Formats: sequence, structure tokens, C-alpha cells
Amino acid sequence: MISKAGKEFSASNYHSETVIGEFSGRDSVAAIMKAFEDASIRYILPIATFAGTEYGDFDVLYGNYEKLLKIVHMRYGDEKTVYPLLEYSNMDIWGLMNGRQMVRVVEKYGFMSPCIGCHLYFHLTKLPFAMALSGRIISGERESHDGRIKVNQLGQSLDSYQKVIDQCGGELMMPIRNLENGDAVEELIGWDWQEGKDHPKCVLSGNYRDASGQAIFDEEKLAAYLQDYLEPFGLAVGRYLTEKGDDFSALREEVLKL
Repeated sequence: MISKAGKEFSASNYHSETVIGEFSGRDSVAAIMKAFEDASIRYILPIATFAGTEYGDFDVLYGNYEKLLKIVHMRYGDEKTVYPLLEYSNMDIWGLMNGRQMVRVVEKYGFMSPCIGCHLYFHLTKLPFAMALSGRIISGERESHDGRIKVNQLGQSLDSYQKVIDQCGGELMMPIRNLENGDAVEELIGWDWQEGKDHPKCVLSGNYRDASGQAIFDEEKLAAYLQDYLEPFGLAVGRYLTEKGDDFSALREEVLKL
């Protein structure tokens, strides 16, 4: 998808303390920059992952990566390292998590947005890389975007993502979780980058909003969906990915029983 991004990974090419940095939109870059403020974080490997519903200019992300390199060098010189950008997606996993049981899940829980499972997919696909290095993943999740709510970034959704990654043996870091102001995000980034610009688009964007743009969800139904369905689903996927499972049919059979 990204013509200049690497596709091969070998842990021996990276420092053992390397932290995985999710690389997508501007919040992910802001999270990387915020993480670098921690003196213990000196090496970050950015990895871009895509969903089956994304479209547009994927190579624009490489331009953002090049800007990130310049800003990091300007701020830290040789004290911090951003490794070459990698790309890894798993459309079988994405489809299983976000499309295969959509109707049944809505019928059972009375609520479902593929955006929630999709964000967990983004985190889970970084696990094999993280567990081969420091075990840590940097995410750009934020609970509020200048007052706007996203169901896939509600507090309970973020707690579920962290719970799943933790139970899989990793750590999902959210250094800008409580950063509400978009201007503060741009200050962290170091260049003018408007929200929603300069990254691929998704055909399902806005699927949980009404005509006025308000998020539609019921907290109790969301809680049941997360606790009884998405979390055990995520654990099964995490085990499959970290244990380098090769029997996808067995994984599918396991999660279709949830």
C-alpha cells in the first residue's frame, strides 16, 4: 500500500528497548512525539496498518513519516531514533473481527460499530512486533477531540483495548489519551496538520453518528459488547498472533462461538 514502507521484520535489526509506534493519522504522530518526552524511550519503530475499508492516497503517510524524522532530529539530534517505516496488515483478521458477525452481534447486544473492533485490530496487529522487542506499543487514542466523542475512543473502549493487550503480555501506551485540544496536538507534532487530512479515508466513517453528527450509543449495551464479546475475541486473536498460529480456521471456529 505504501510504496516506500518496509514489509520485512527481523528483531535483530532493532534495539531491544524499541517501542512500537502505531503510525496513521496526526494523533498517532503526536503520541510518538509525546512518548519521546519520556527519557526511557529512545527507540521507536513506526508501523502502519490498514483496514479493509480504507481508500485514497496511502503514500501520503510516507510524507508524514519523513516530516516526523525531521522534527525528531531537530528536537533530539542523535539522542532519539525513529526506525524506517514498516507496513503490516492482516485482512483475514480484520474481516473476522469487524465484518463476519456484524448482524449476529447487533442482534445479541443491540449495538455494534466496526470502528471499535477496528481499533483493537490496529493494536493487536502490533503485538508480534512488540513482543519481539520491548513489549510496548504507542497509540494515539484520545478520549475527546475538542469536545467531540468517538465511540471507538470512549474511556470504556480504551480500557478494553489496554486490558486485552495487557492480558496478551504487552503494554498499550496512550500518552495523549487525556489531550482534548486539537491545537495542543499540532504543537506536539511540530507542523500544520489539520485533523482528518493527509491520511487514507474509510468508507465506514461516521457510521455511529446521527444526522446532526452526534454519537449514537448506549453505555450498558456498549459495556456488554466490550466485556462479553470484544475482549474475549481480542484475547483469542492476540494468542493467535503472538504464538504465530497458522490454523486460521481454528481461530475462526473459536471466535464464531462467542
